[in-house]
Amino acid sequence: MKQYDWLLFDLDNTLLDFNASSRVAFFSIFPDLSDADYIQYRAYNHAVWIAFENGHISKETLKLKRWSDFFEATGMEADPRQVNDQYFEHIKMNPIYIQGAYQLIQDLIGKYSLCIITNGLSEVQTSRLELSGINRLIEHIVVSDMIGVAKPEEAFFDHTFELIGMPMREDVLVIGDTLTSDIRGGIDYGVDTCWYNYYKGANETTYRPTYEVKDTEELWRLLIG
Repeated sequence: MKQYDWLLFDLDNTLLDFNASSRVAFFSIFPDLSDADYIQYRAYNHAVWIAFENGHISKETLKLKRWSDFFEATGMEADPRQVNDQYFEHIKMNPIYIQGAYQLIQDLIGKYSLCIITNGLSEVQTSRLELSGINRLIEHIVVSDMIGVAKPEEAFFDHTFELIGMPMREDVLVIGDTLTSDIRGGIDYGVDTCWYNYYKGANETTYRPTYEVKDTEELWRLLIG
């Protein structure tokens, strides 16, 4: 691997295991539902996030539509806004690291300059960053909801580069799990990318990352070993 000065890390399903936290939150609210129900909810959630990142829906629509679509499909009767508020509270209080990620961050300190770039919602991410301790390990954090633009938009990366002092693009590596936001955004901006293949699936998009890893051990070997 070539040498980089800056690593721009996605947060969810790259350093923090959002799916694990989401699962805890879902079954805290709906203890009698099944794994199949959760998988169905997750599909609706994924769809609205893609729509949000592409600028097709607002943040407020995202919060409610995933639940209203899920309730309509399952025949459940519940208030999407109330459920979303409960869900957020559980997510905020239960940040879970991906195995090995906390040690990886510690090992990278002093070897690279580090920045978090996340498309998460501010009312959720602020608490998770604090409770996980990431905000005390990594100085620069960019949350899309706080700046009004999300990955993969060029303006998101413009803001990030201004924040970190306008490094040369060849000196920056974007690391993230989402091909359509992290990897697409990095490629479009002219920086190298590393796909953290959280789901260990095939790349069925046209976006081709510079590197691919499937766990933090592979990422550690790429960046340090």
